Amino acid sequence: MRRTFGRDVLACPRCGGRLRLIALIDDEAVIERILRHLGLPTEIPASQPARAPPLIKTCSFNQDQDIAVLDSYA
Repeated sequence: MRRTFGRDVLACPRCGGRLRLIALIDDEAVIERILRHLGLPTEIPASQPARAPPLIKTCSFNQDQDIAVLDSYA
């Protein structure tokens, strides 16, 4: 997580000391109970369709007029 998000998830937010992983919960019923208690959604969100890549504007230089001209989207 540190390499991906630039955040050390095992650093204590209060003192900066090291945290230890003491349990891993993989029972769905227990996870749902904890989420309900915290008031968080328990349903798995529906998958969304992939989006198109962003449009990039291209620019060319008009040497006759010494100006840059916006061509179109790539």
